Amino acid sequence: MALFEEHISAADGSKSRDGRLCPRVLIVDDEAVLLRVLRIAFESKGFEVVSASTGRGAIDVAHESQPDVIVMDVHMPVMDGLEATRQLKNDQATSRIPIILLTGMSQTEDVIAGLDAGAEEYMSKPFAPNELLARVRTLTRLNRAYRKLDSMNTQLSDQVSDKTRQLEILYSYAQALNKTTDLEQVYKLVVGTVENVTGSRRISLMLKESDGQHLTCVAAVGIEQEVVARIRVESLHGVAGQVFTTGKSLAAKTHQDSHGGDLPVRYETDSFLCTPLISRTETGVEETIGVLNVTERGDGKSFEPHEIHCVNSVAHSAAIAISNLQQMQRLQDSVDVLLQTIGRLAEYRDEETTSHLDRVSRYARIVAEQLRGMPRHAESISAQFLQDLRLAAPLHDIGKVGIPDDILTKPGKLTDEEFEIMKTHTDIGRQTLEFAMVKTGSVPLLQMCVDIAYCHHERFNGKGYPRGLRGRQIPLCARIIALVDAYDAITSRRRYSAPRSHPKAIGIIKAERGEHFDPDVVDAFLQCQAEFDKIRSSHWSPEDEPELTPV
Repeated sequence: MALFEEHISAADGSKSRDGRLCPRVLIVDDEAVLLRVLRIAFESKGFEVVSASTGRGAIDVAHESQPDVIVMDVHMPVMDGLEATRQLKNDQATSRIPIILLTGMSQTEDVIAGLDAGAEEYMSKPFAPNELLARVRTLTRLNRAYRKLDSMNTQLSDQVSDKTRQLEILYSYAQALNKTTDLEQVYKLVVGTVENVTGSRRISLMLKESDGQHLTCVAAVGIEQEVVARIRVESLHGVAGQVFTTGKSLAAKTHQDSHGGDLPVRYETDSFLCTPLISRTETGVEETIGVLNVTERGDGKSFEPHEIHCVNSVAHSAAIAISNLQQMQRLQDSVDVLLQTIGRLAEYRDEETTSHLDRVSRYARIVAEQLRGMPRHAESISAQFLQDLRLAAPLHDIGKVGIPDDILTKPGKLTDEEFEIMKTHTDIGRQTLEFAMVKTGSVPLLQMCVDIAYCHHERFNGKGYPRGLRGRQIPLCARIIALVDAYDAITSRRRYSAPRSHPKAIGIIKAERGEHFDPDVVDAFLQCQAEFDKIRSSHWSPEDEPELTPV
């Protein structure tokens, strides 16, 4: 029986959902003879044919085979074609499969019932073979077009989701980068962000050393920490060296010869991305400060252009952040050295205070860290407070540069008139440091320098100088310096006194609790006094042997 005169194939290049080129048709009829005839006819024209003899069976076969078109008889036992059509159209897995209903009834209400059930076409028996062929061919192409559109929509949706996810990661990365002031945290943030964006299992961040001739690994994912510490390569060799030298990203396939090549590590996948970290110097010149290596993607695929762009964005932002923090660190180091140098001006005029500034700075930080554990001081003593205190402490006696030598270096006790002149060193220090603040504005570090220089001789009971401040009117930093400066004076050799022992110093300080010294500062000192003694002992010399009280 020559039912069909045309061959339906994938001449237009369309494919089914599962990628096949040959169109698949599901024939459903309870008449075995008609099933066999239709099968032979469709297969002779290039169709793949699956069949069922009941409505229930049609539903099961449709789920399993996902045909391009269903040709189904209406009148069947148990479940007829109309009910089977309704169930297929109400099921998301089969709702898009077009259905042609075949029936011997051609009344208008029968056609309407079939179309209401969800069928795309309704044909009456007997039917013209060419007409059935034309309808099957048209519905096959429409169905594949719909499926292709669905696939494109799904792909587009996935791409939008991936882009959105990457943007969210980059946004979070930028926020975290702006808040981070620690270089180590920046390094971890960079490699962690790239890991999230690309799904790569091996990432390394390498920065140039001060000599500019080598690159050192500062952070990595997928590499053991002890290995990371040993990674150091010449900046002119290998892929990293090429990217560092040219300032251009490189996405490539890694290759090894039959002898294994010269690669130190075999990678599980061959996709490799290396991108430079480029910042700008203060003069506006671009400078490459390192490279970011990414490989071993979890899915084994090559890096897509948008992923390369994303990694480049991470590297660019990282370069700026790292460069800024490095500059800040250099500036901070310069400020540190400058403040220590200024603080030593007084020390150079009073040789007996050698190492005094170093000890006072260390003592002050130890006490402040102990105070930080007290609830009422936990909020006021921040990490920045500790850092500023370390830098400001050496300037506590900067005002002594204005004291005449005959008073500053007098070996004996000062007269009342000389002592009044000596007391002016606190005001000289304040005026000197406030002059700097006129130029810079209110900088917390400089304000602490002023507070310490001006107030470190105030007493908790209000009997100190120069203003007679009492209790917590005295800045906390000055209350700390008052105690540690006194401890160092007690335990060190001076022109006017011999050094006294650590236990003696403890006794004197305990006796002045609430009088000369802040009770909280004294309590903190007593909890960490062993560390004071360790520092004092490390600076000991024979001439510093404490005086022994005769028994």
